[in-house]
Amino acid sequence: MAETRYQNQSAERIFAILECVGQAENPIPLAQIARTTGLNRATAYRLLAVLTRLGWIHKDEDEGTYTLGYKVFALGRRQNQLETVARHAQPFIRRLAWDVRETVHLAALEGRQVLYCDKVEPPEGHPVSTAVGMRLDAHATGVGKAVLAWIDPDEVRQLFRQHPPHKHTAKTITNLDNLVRELSAIRSRGYASDEGEMIPGLNCVAAPIMNSLGRAVLAVSVSGPASRFDDARMSRLAARLMATAKEISEYIIARGETA
Repeated sequence: MAETRYQNQSAERIFAILECVGQAENPIPLAQIARTTGLNRATAYRLLAVLTRLGWIHKDEDEGTYTLGYKVFALGRRQNQLETVARHAQPFIRRLAWDVRETVHLAALEGRQVLYCDKVEPPEGHPVSTAVGMRLDAHATGVGKAVLAWIDPDEVRQLFRQHPPHKHTAKTITNLDNLVRELSAIRSRGYASDEGEMIPGLNCVAAPIMNSLGRAVLAVSVSGPASRFDDARMSRLAARLMATAKEISEYIIARGETA
């Protein structure tokens, strides 16, 4: 039987756009995407709007440029990059854990959840019931909110539209509008906190690790019992955490490891 050839013009155009944006070394404007793909600007703009809404493309509203969105990084190549970044980050998070004497986590966003990539628990630290490879709901964790805060609010809404935030404790944010407002505040101050939103009595402070495009690729956190995390200590930990996250970001960017 002769091979049947199937064609779908819209699908072909979408993949052409993804390949164009993915191959660009820097954020790419609409005009260049249209030229490279051979699409007219109106068609390219319409398809980019759909891809942006679905999370496959990210648009910088200020610059009017496009980069690959968070969903692309759930695909194969990202896992190797995350493992590399986690390996580079290991000395930094080990030093942080020993200095603050609390459990330190490294985690990445996977859809609506976070994947715990590394964990350091110093002898003096309070045991935390997490493990490398564990997945928890992003909206209820410090590490999850620290990464979500650097995603466009429309992308966040799309992420949770079909599956609203689940309530884990009385403190979990389950209203999507409230979550978006919380993420905006996190982005403004540079760090996230979790005060018993996933596990009662467990507090956490988290900060994002950024890539060269200004996207949060992972987050690092310090976790411990609420009895040891009063407001004053949370504030001190946040400052130390942001400094460590900045060190890791600069280290991986200098080596081209931008997952």
